[in-house]
Amino acid sequence: MTSSTIVAATTMDMTVKLGITLPKSVIHKIDNKCGDIPRSRYIRRAIEGYLGNSSKDTDSSQKRRK
Repeated sequence: MTSSTIVAATTMDMTVKLGITLPKSVIHKIDNKCGDIPRSRYIRRAIEGYLGNSSKDTDSSQKRRK
């Protein structure tokens, strides 16, 4: 399975579950920084911050494509 393989889609919240492979050192850094926040939420926020998008922006653009 590659890092971009789509595993499953959920319909209620317009999200797509996927698996990624990260170095253990990155996982340790994430775990040390995220505290009580779930790892997946921390990674999602980090990606959104990097891309400059909020989830609302992403959901709106997906609706316009259809």
